[in-house]
Amino acid sequence: VTGNILPFESTEIKPEISGRVVFLNIKEGTMVSKGQLLVKLFDGDLQTQLKKLKVQLQIARKTEERQSELLKINGISQQDYDLVVLNVQTLNVDIEATKIAIDKTEIRAPYAGQIGLRNVSLGTYIAPSDVITTVRQVDNLKLEFSIPEKYAKEIQKGAKVSFRVDGGEQAHDAIVMATENSVEQSTRTLRVRAL
Repeated sequence: VTGNILPFESTEIKPEISGRVVFLNIKEGTMVSKGQLLVKLFDGDLQTQLKKLKVQLQIARKTEERQSELLKINGISQQDYDLVVLNVQTLNVDIEATKIAIDKTEIRAPYAGQIGLRNVSLGTYIAPSDVITTVRQVDNLKLEFSIPEKYAKEIQKGAKVSFRVDGGEQAHDAIVMATENSVEQSTRTLRVRAL
């Protein structure tokens, strides 16, 4: 039967947010490691906001310390103290939210693999719908093929299959990972995927 060889994983790399590309680390056709920084979007406004929130948090913590001392001697009400504590907690949450927004400006490789063609340049303004590049995991490959229905019971997970690539004489082996749950009605074939 004929079949197709596919990468084990293939992912279109897109940004989560819109922004201007300020750093580009995509060398077409090269291998990247998991978590490697591929693209950095401008985050100067977010960095400034983070600094501002950290200063506000320092002030709020000092205020909370003072209010705590006053509460011990009944110098303020519990409600006033609770409002100061709430302000500290709110600032901590705002800082975490800003850090998450900054993380979204960094686009990293989801796994080790081979980079495809680059579709953006330094300085480009990109949106979440834009494909920056693709990453394909090619150290393992998938073999996908369909067999006639009458042989469906003979192919099970873990079975060994042998194949040759077009124009090649050498036989290669693959292990069946899974089969489709049912036979395709129009062709009366069962789709099989092997590693």
